[in-house]
Amino acid sequence: MLYIIPTDTCFWIACSIDDNDWYKRIYEVKWRYFNKPLAIMVNNYSLFENLLSNQQINFLKNYYRPWTLLLDTNKYELPTIFKKDTSTYVAIRIADNHIEKELINEIWPIFLTSANLSWEKEIYKISELNNLFWNIIDIKILAKKDLENVSPSDIFEFIWDSIEIKYFRKN
Repeated sequence: MLYIIPTDTCFWIACSIDDNDWYKRIYEVKWRYFNKPLAIMVNNYSLFENLLSNQQINFLKNYYRPWTLLLDTNKYELPTIFKKDTSTYVAIRIADNHIEKELINEIWPIFLTSANLSWEKEIYKISELNNLFWNIIDIKILAKKDLENVSPSDIFEFIWDSIEIKYFRKN
């Protein structure tokens, strides 16, 4: 099944990380190129405990805006299930609200990406979601209200073991 969830930026479309058919379906409904990996959302910082320093984890916990952390699969020993794509990087987000957390508790973890067509702007209104996804069977919209228009997350990676970061996108 596919899910539409509100995040700290915009509405996102998600599926269970171990469901390959729905993973491919996200690419189809978004018209997304398969060489562009999806992000992974986890419920808390425990994934990072064996990957990052305490200083880096604290940096993430206190970062001032929405973020997506890129982890180089050649540098970090990540669970095999996270390595769905051929990309060198895995993009990780931490659940920010109760809807994300409940979904992850049900089908942990999840692949996700913004719930819009690949060349379109992000979606913040439920009416726009309904217009775009009205004909998709087995999609569940978990949003209850419109979102504020917020800029996309900053995307970055840590430079080695420091808290110095390299930005891929900064808003």
